[in-house]
Amino acid sequence: MPTIQKRQNRGGSISFVAWIRIKPFKPISKAFASRPEAKEWAEDQERQLREHRQRGEPTGDLTQLTLAELIQDYLDDPETRKLTSYDDYHRLLCWWKDNHGTARVLELGPRTLRKARAALLSGRKPATVNRYLGALRSCWNWGRATETIPLRLVWPPRLMLQEPRGRVRFLSDDEMDRLLKAAHAYSMSAYVAILFSIATGVRMSELRRCRWADVELEKQQVRILLAKNGEARGGYLPATLIPALRALKRSQVVGLHVIVDDDGQPVSKEWISYRWKIIRRNARLQDFRWHDLRHSCASFLAQNGSNLLEIGSVLGHRSPASTKRYAHLVEQKPVTGHPKLDEKLRVYSRH
Repeated sequence: MPTIQKRQNRGGSISFVAWIRIKPFKPISKAFASRPEAKEWAEDQERQLREHRQRGEPTGDLTQLTLAELIQDYLDDPETRKLTSYDDYHRLLCWWKDNHGTARVLELGPRTLRKARAALLSGRKPATVNRYLGALRSCWNWGRATETIPLRLVWPPRLMLQEPRGRVRFLSDDEMDRLLKAAHAYSMSAYVAILFSIATGVRMSELRRCRWADVELEKQQVRILLAKNGEARGGYLPATLIPALRALKRSQVVGLHVIVDDDGQPVSKEWISYRWKIIRRNARLQDFRWHDLRHSCASFLAQNGSNLLEIGSVLGHRSPASTKRYAHLVEQKPVTGHPKLDEKLRVYSRH
């Protein structure tokens, strides 16, 4: 049976401390504002520990494992470090470490996670909050897969928020003119980074990793070796981009990567974001994100005859569902086989 101790705190307030002692686990305790809360938590913890013991999971460290320790183990894992999204995962998980790192893993139930979700929603959009939750879910499932935490500790369902339908914001002709002028006035590297993104539809992460060895200027080709989905793909470099790339290569510090900082090192996400905010402001762009450069590439292709399969190939979409957001731009337009179909119908039609 759990032990509930009544304690008078400084200032005269009262708290109730629940103690759990289940061998061979180390004793754990937690303070609550009311006795019923302390009792409910203690009974739930006792039940879980007894089940762990019955299933042959009696590790003494389990009761003391904190969320910060689990996150650090996950981030230190060699397979995690290979992820193309490692930097984003690290940034998102740091929020969990800073705000809930001292919490024991066994205490992280749906109620605690929903409170954390409510805190994240303050000043953030649902899609952003879902990225924080998704990062922790990946860490949690890694813990189960590596037996760092018991398999029974399943990630709670229905935590993810409903997101609005994906938007398609792309540059108008006037906006493109203002943006490229502002970028060129800022720096050659920023100009090429933006022009490259519009011309090829690459993601920011793919642009940052792109090396000169992956670019063949004479053939107007680029090789994206490590895309978001983990698969390599080839890309076409429009003719307008070639002289800009040549000029950049002559003007900047020699480095392995196409876009580098003043020391010739590959740029970070923060490096691009800082310059992007200044250029976007100078170009007087409203409600426009870096990722919308990718949307602009796809939208321009769709409006000028490309079908969804071709657009998906350019963008590196693994699933056709990802390309469907551009469907309204190609609907009711003839596709490659329509002229031949029309010709056949004219031959056999009786009208």
